[in-house]
Amino acid sequence: MIGLGSCLDQDLPQPIWKEIKAQNPEVFIMLGDNVYGDTYGNIQKLERAYQKQDWAFKKAGLDFPFLAIWDDHDFGKNDGGVEYRLKDESQKLFLKFWDIPEADLRHHNHGLYFEEIIHSKEGTVQILILDTRYFRSPLKRTPILKKRSLGRYEPDYNTAKTMLGQAQWKWLTMVLKKDVDFRILGTSIQLLAEGHGWERWGNLPLERQRLLNLLAQNSNSNLIVISGDRHLGGIYSLRTKEGIEFLEITSSSMNKPGRITNEPGPLRLGGMYARENFGIIRIDFQRRKANIELHGLNEGVVLSKTLNFDKTVLKGKGL
Repeated sequence: MIGLGSCLDQDLPQPIWKEIKAQNPEVFIMLGDNVYGDTYGNIQKLERAYQKQDWAFKKAGLDFPFLAIWDDHDFGKNDGGVEYRLKDESQKLFLKFWDIPEADLRHHNHGLYFEEIIHSKEGTVQILILDTRYFRSPLKRTPILKKRSLGRYEPDYNTAKTMLGQAQWKWLTMVLKKDVDFRILGTSIQLLAEGHGWERWGNLPLERQRLLNLLAQNSNSNLIVISGDRHLGGIYSLRTKEGIEFLEITSSSMNKPGRITNEPGPLRLGGMYARENFGIIRIDFQRRKANIELHGLNEGVVLSKTLNFDKTVLKGKGL
């Protein structure tokens, strides 16, 4: 069982850890905004945020391992990307806080993308975590940001812009060729979601299509995408022309609820959940299925969906 969540403010109470501990996850994936430390040019602010979060983690008595990636507020700049001048300093703080071993490639690479493989007698799970901050090109702003609008960005079809950067794309293409039973792809911002103009892969639609095509070429309905960022939870589905289904669960926020209660969601299954939440993935290799659940604070499972998967067969041709 794998847990996931995002958007954890070090200055707010964190009662959700009690419920997460009760689920006893094998590993918990933090999908970004793991602290709120926007630097505004002062890296010490981010460092103090980590110090306070370290105290909160110890107080909660967490006894399971973490995997983590950053989003904008622990990257150091709201909606930031490649232009952020303190990104290397932020990366060093991230590696220190999460106690990443010196031998790990993230100490030597630009960016924080990585792979983790979990082996068991029943099957193998490959966890791929993308960095959508370090290399990402600037986004295209909407001409006018109206009050109560659905976001500040619009799709940009500029072929020179990138979400992942050349080195990360090369890495992802390589690791997706591995023969595994099940994959989890982590991206701090939403991949499948449509209908809003906040941060998402759809702001760079050519990059989104490139990723979806790459996943379709290397999957047979054995992939779940996980994301955070939005201060709301939801489950999304996309089926390719070959019948391969991709599911995405967005889990956000762990202790900083959002204000959006509804938005267009052509690929969303059911409604949105805007209160404190975390996600759980339960993989049953014998029955070849994976259940994804969104848990609300003091409410149990509020959204769920089952993905039936087969042995990995590389038959996808794209979308």
